[in-house]
Amino acid sequence: MKTGFFIDRPVFSIVLSVLIVIIGLIGLMFLPIEQYPQITPPVVKINASYSGANALTVSQAVATPIEQELNGTPGMIYMQSSCTNSGSLTITVTFDVSADPDMSAVEIQNRVKLAESRLPAEVVQNGISVEKQAPSQLMTLTLMSDDPKFDEIYLSNFATINVQDVLRRIPGVGRISNVGSRYYGMQIWVYPDRLANFGLTIKDLQNALKDQNRESAAGELGKQPVIDVDITLPITASGRLSTVDEFEDIVIRANPDGSIIRMRDVARVSLEASSYSTESGINGKNAAILGIYMLPGANALEVAENVKTTMKEISKNFPDGLEYNFPFDMTEYISQSIHEVYKTLFEALFLVVLVVFFSLQNWRAALIPIIAVPISLVGTFGFMLIMGFSLNTLTLLGLVLAIGIVVDDAIVVVENVERIMKEEGLPPKEATHKAMHELTGALVATTMVLAAVFVPVSFLGGITGQLYRQFSVTIAVSVLLSMVVALTLSPAMCAMILRPEHKKKAKVFRLINYWLAVGNRKYARILRRFFRNPRRVLTGFGIAIVLIFVFNSLLPTSFIPEEDQGYFTVELELPEGATLERTRKVTDRAIAYLDKHPAVAYVQNVTGSSPRVGTDQSRSTLTVILKPWEERKGKGMDVASVMQDTREEFYKYPEAKVYVNRPPAIPGLGESGGLEMQLEAKGDASWDDLIAATDTFLHYASKAPQIQGVSSALQSEIPQLYIDIDRDRAQFLGIPMADIFNTMKAYLGSVYVNDFNMFNRIYRVYIQADASYRESQENLGMFYVRAQNGAMVPLTALGTTKYTTGPGTIKRFNMFSTASINAVAAPGYSTGEAMAAMEEIAQAHLPENIGIEWSGLSYQEKKAGGQTGIVLGLVFLFVFLFLAAQYESWIVPIAVLLSLPIAALGAYVGIWACGLENDIYFQIGLVTLIGLAAKNAILIVEFAKVQVDAGCDVIKAAVHASQMRFRPILMTSLAFVLGMLPMVLATGPGSASRHSIGTGVFFGMLFAITFGIVIVPFFFVLIYKLKQINFKQILLKGKSFIPIVVIAFVALSATSCKIGKKYTRPELNLPETFEVVGDSSSVADIGWGTLYQDTVLQSLIDKALHNNKDMCIAAAKIKELMAAKRISNARLYPSATLSLHAEQEGENYGGNNRNVDNEFDPKLGFSWELDFWGNIRWAKEADLAAYLQSVEAQKALQMTLVSEVASAYFELCALDRELNIVEKTLEARREGVRLAKLRFEGGLTSETAYNQALVELAKTETKIPTLEEQIKIKESDLALLLGEYPTGIPRGIPLNEQSLPEILPVGLPSTLLERRPDVRQAELKLREMNAKVGVAFTNMFPKISLTAKLGFESDQLSNLLKSPYWFFAGDLLQPIFGMGSNIAKHKVAKAQYEQQIYSYQKTVLTAFKEVNDAIISARKSKEITASWRTLEASANKYLELAQLQYINGVTSYMDVLDAQRGLLDAQIGLNNAVLSELETIVNLYKALGGGYTNEVLQLEQEKLLKSDKKTETEK
Repeated sequence: MKTGFFIDRPVFSIVLSVLIVIIGLIGLMFLPIEQYPQITPPVVKINASYSGANALTVSQAVATPIEQELNGTPGMIYMQSSCTNSGSLTITVTFDVSADPDMSAVEIQNRVKLAESRLPAEVVQNGISVEKQAPSQLMTLTLMSDDPKFDEIYLSNFATINVQDVLRRIPGVGRISNVGSRYYGMQIWVYPDRLANFGLTIKDLQNALKDQNRESAAGELGKQPVIDVDITLPITASGRLSTVDEFEDIVIRANPDGSIIRMRDVARVSLEASSYSTESGINGKNAAILGIYMLPGANALEVAENVKTTMKEISKNFPDGLEYNFPFDMTEYISQSIHEVYKTLFEALFLVVLVVFFSLQNWRAALIPIIAVPISLVGTFGFMLIMGFSLNTLTLLGLVLAIGIVVDDAIVVVENVERIMKEEGLPPKEATHKAMHELTGALVATTMVLAAVFVPVSFLGGITGQLYRQFSVTIAVSVLLSMVVALTLSPAMCAMILRPEHKKKAKVFRLINYWLAVGNRKYARILRRFFRNPRRVLTGFGIAIVLIFVFNSLLPTSFIPEEDQGYFTVELELPEGATLERTRKVTDRAIAYLDKHPAVAYVQNVTGSSPRVGTDQSRSTLTVILKPWEERKGKGMDVASVMQDTREEFYKYPEAKVYVNRPPAIPGLGESGGLEMQLEAKGDASWDDLIAATDTFLHYASKAPQIQGVSSALQSEIPQLYIDIDRDRAQFLGIPMADIFNTMKAYLGSVYVNDFNMFNRIYRVYIQADASYRESQENLGMFYVRAQNGAMVPLTALGTTKYTTGPGTIKRFNMFSTASINAVAAPGYSTGEAMAAMEEIAQAHLPENIGIEWSGLSYQEKKAGGQTGIVLGLVFLFVFLFLAAQYESWIVPIAVLLSLPIAALGAYVGIWACGLENDIYFQIGLVTLIGLAAKNAILIVEFAKVQVDAGCDVIKAAVHASQMRFRPILMTSLAFVLGMLPMVLATGPGSASRHSIGTGVFFGMLFAITFGIVIVPFFFVLIYKLKQINFKQILLKGKSFIPIVVIAFVALSATSCKIGKKYTRPELNLPETFEVVGDSSSVADIGWGTLYQDTVLQSLIDKALHNNKDMCIAAAKIKELMAAKRISNARLYPSATLSLHAEQEGENYGGNNRNVDNEFDPKLGFSWELDFWGNIRWAKEADLAAYLQSVEAQKALQMTLVSEVASAYFELCALDRELNIVEKTLEARREGVRLAKLRFEGGLTSETAYNQALVELAKTETKIPTLEEQIKIKESDLALLLGEYPTGIPRGIPLNEQSLPEILPVGLPSTLLERRPDVRQAELKLREMNAKVGVAFTNMFPKISLTAKLGFESDQLSNLLKSPYWFFAGDLLQPIFGMGSNIAKHKVAKAQYEQQIYSYQKTVLTAFKEVNDAIISARKSKEITASWRTLEASANKYLELAQLQYINGVTSYMDVLDAQRGLLDAQIGLNNAVLSELETIVNLYKALGGGYTNEVLQLEQEKLLKSDKKTETEK
């Protein structure tokens, strides 16, 4: 089709545009409206119950069989289960976002069916529900009444019977949950003592209920075949019971004497709630709460409106005094959020129109882009409907981004036509023909490039891909429609309505044109300067690339920004085992506070339940619903401020732990906002290991600055009563174990027996002991079972009870026992940084058999992490390929690509400067930015290439093309930048998303306008010059290198006949110096007695070295290993034994042959194993290394102990100093109060100043007890180091007079290996492992041993000395076959040696890190101290001036108080800085290996060595 086709047929062009608009309007009418598209993974939930069972029983008997079947379900991401002590089981299976929810639910249902045969019968009877979980709650409906007759049970059942079923039939409603439901149930409250008196058991009651409360068919009279019967009569009979009286009349037993025992005789029957485990309410009042969930794909606003309309109809039949309300309505946030996006959309459109008008400078020209933009945007709605999209936050934000893009094409067309009309004087139609001939290729190319940018990223998988798809497809469709309009309607309108301009333009337009012309000329000069200095430009470009990588690594990461959704949740956790009554009191107190907060509208409570734990009497969940956004525009009314107020208030609740959480950023993805980590017990890890790991993790996580609100749902040790049944006795009495457990379960756990009918519904019948019979341990004596002989036996006679602890809730993740960890990122940190911190804590402090996994939104964020590079890589690749195809060149597209990083740098700079995070929205904006920057670059390259191909010089072509495209690029870019301005300045619901996406694009385009339009022509020229270079193959000349031949001589040394590898220190590649230049001297050569000149500190260190229990243990360990060394050393030498033997033996075979045989022999025996291969010497070396390790361990301990005592002493002195400062400040405060009172009474000042003085006095007084407490605790810590009971610690030199050496010599790195005891200990361990390799190796060779005996042997004692005896023997023992055990042992030893090499290298690296850190700290601490001294002096001076001015009436007393506070802060800061400086010297001294060379240790070592030498000499 020719380029002029649409110019010549304007009606056809208009009709085409009208059709696009009509399709768009149809789409807009039918598009569903929702907050987010269906991007949450499908979730299927399985619920089961095993009444009376504890968590462990449910886990083993119910959860395990079901999970084994569910494991491996196609499309499953992960599976979570929760087993509680109330007998409930909840399994949540989360599938991949691409999985079909219906098919997933069917698959789960089938697999659960397979597991039923292995489940307890009662679990199957209670029913196992499998249902798809709706992503999020749409709205909450409450039924309330001030009339006391409408209690919670009535309200709950009224809602179920009259409201719930009607609402379920509304199109789009998924499920309705009766929160804290109190469904009717027939409760049979049994009196166990009465039952036992009648000789009955709970089993008899159950049988009677099952027998007499049942539905059964009775048949009919006259049923065919029958003869001579005129009528057919169905027979009816009383089946299921329905009233309390009918249940009370149930016959339990009919006695032979004619008496009857009925249900009323042994139990109380009542119609009431089937369960009392939870309570619900609104604003502290009882209420029935219905949670309404929406079906996927439904229109949220339409569903909510239908629900409200239906409720208006239903409420007409409500009894008087009953009312309803919608405290929570997610559509309010959705509508407000989408309204804000619409508002942003129209603001952006207005600004774009404004820029277009001022750029084109006449209404005819401006009218064309103004018409073109709405056509492209409206038409997009139709294609969104066709592709199954919805009107949501993401697609609307995509349209906002598209505004600045789609206007480009129309502006470029109009501007080019006007330029040709002006320069060549052609009429509009001919000018349009010529302009379109020039532009068609560029327009198609830019559109294809934009499509290349957006389309590939939409094929990413998971939630990330779904998010990208919403943006990318929306923008791509609008851009394609923009191209269609630019090629059809825009040129047709140009030909129709544009006219040559002859009259003088308005002054404002002349000014704009003047500045544009000036800018164009300066732009050309800058370009020529760039062409003359390519090295500088390339250097700057290289710096920009480096900065992109730097910013990418520095910027905190997250998944999706957290929004103010208008509500948050509070979880109250009371001590384990707390009753519902206790929990209710704390809940009411919390509700009373929240209800008074000015920003809070409603507080919904579910007492006795928690989303993390499930049903639990000690938990309570509050949903705090805030007022509408228009009522919360004041300070402190946003959700973050209200949450902070709530935390501060609830921190004062000593009886409960409180967790305040945001809702998930994406509804339905996770239980709450924040992070979700699972600690899993893998391998051989036990439940106790998981508990210990959880406690360890929580301890370290609470100290991490990146995390706050760390909590775990692990209920490890709740109070329990353990019943130990004597099974032998039970069997002896003929009592089945089933009867025992059934009795306990029925009385204490509420057993579901069967059903009854009422209100056209089916309700359940439950049996349970009356309340007074299940209050304490003593009540168990009233529970009886029947023995085989008919006797009634109490349960207490069949076992014993004791109090214990056990798990309250057992959670599993992917079939592993797990502890769920919840946390939120601390202020100033992103979720990515918080997740990294949590992973580091787990890696550093948890054992190997404890694994970690992420769930909820954290799983998706982890999965999406690192995709920025993939996305950008795809974008750059597709842009390159499209441009290569367009220009038929592999080199020219590089000029476009090389200009894109400048825009990306601008985006990173903008996000960093505004304190935002690298999230999905920023990445989407980055993709958009690259497309726009590429579009601008193509406009320049396209025109320049045409001129170069026509024979023009490349530099002239580049400059000319740049000048020619300067105005349209500036106009389109400015239109886009101003279109982004409303997003950058957005407020209200959903503003965080708009900030994230708009800020990066805004700043990126500013950089693209400022620097990018200069870089594009520069690289175009550079690329073309490179094309002209004739690259020839460079041949290497000269003689070829002679190969280096390495000749290795292997010599077997038989020295001492010790075979094996001799120890050599591993290569460490030590640095030449530390952070400062070192010399041979070191602070480690200074004794601690010289370093620490405070005599009191010296005496404390000396006392600690003598009395510290760890030091005593280390000394004993040395003695132990020294003895072990002597044992191995003795094996080298022969051993001698002396034996004295005497025996007398009498024999008489046959009775006539008596014989006496005597033997006397004193003998001296010798035995010696010849160490021919060095086996014993290797073992001796290993034991020697172990002994020396203990010596070095003692040195390391002493080094640590010296530093710990010094640090603790300095901290104690610092606390003393701080106390002294506060006491002096207190005196000044008291004097200030006195003066303020006098001035107030004299009318010289206001009462406010006097009260403020009293406040400051009270504040200062509160510091004294705290500091005194800290001093006592620090004295106790120091006493423990001294090996003493807590006592007072003497003080020496005050902290401000303590002095340590100003400059400490650090020595050379190589000497650190010899100084640090821990490094030497690690090397000795390596020596030991090397020796053990030698032992294992020589064990494969034969062992040679010699044995000799010398002495006397005789049968008569008198001839003993005349009967000499001697014996000599030699043995050779060669291992021949042992299934390779010796070889395997050798391999094991070698592997252990290799591990120890890495351990040694790690120790050395750690030591060097500690030294470098200590050096840096020592340097900086002096600078910090000097700064604090200056600050203290200034604060002191300021206080003097403030007091003088106050006395003279120049300033108020508030200024004096401010000055006093400043001085106090400065004094305390200086005190802390001095302490920090002293501690850095202590740490440096320790890091360099100082502190262990002292007389005590030397004397002990000398004694040990002398003892060892003496033993050697004796041998």
